[in-house]
Amino acid sequence: MIERAAFAAIELIVAAAHEAGFVVAVAIADAHGDLVAAYRMEHARPRWMRASLRKAYTAAVMDRDTDAFHDEIVARNLQIASYGDPMLTALPGGIVVARDGVTVAGIGVTGRTTGRDAELARAGAALLQQR
Repeated sequence: MIERAAFAAIELIVAAAHEAGFVVAVAIADAHGDLVAAYRMEHARPRWMRASLRKAYTAAVMDRDTDAFHDEIVARNLQIASYGDPMLTALPGGIVVARDGVTVAGIGVTGRTTGRDAELARAGAALLQQR
C-alpha cells in the first residue's frame, strides 16, 4: 500500500535534506492526486507546504514529472490555466511514481533550488517504486 511506504519516503527525504543542511516541505499524493502524507520541517515556510502539495498533485494526475509538464506547456505554447485545474503547477520538484507503467503516486518537494527539489523527490520515488 502506498500509504505505509509514503511515511518511509518522507522520512528518507527529510533525513537527506537535514543532512545537507536544508529545510523542506514534502507531500505525497496517490494516483488521483489526493494527499496521502505530508511533512513540513521546522523553519520551512508555510507556502512551501502548499507548493509541495501542488507538485505532488500535478505529477500524479498528469502522469509526468513537473519539469516535463513545464516543457510540454512551453512547447505547445499553452498556459497552465488552459488545463482548467488550479492545482496544477509547472514548478520543478514534482516526481511521478509509476509501477509497471501505471502511476501510483506523485511526490512534491519544496525548499531547495528547483533542481535539488526534484533530486530529493526522486530519492523518495525510488523507495516507493520498490514497495
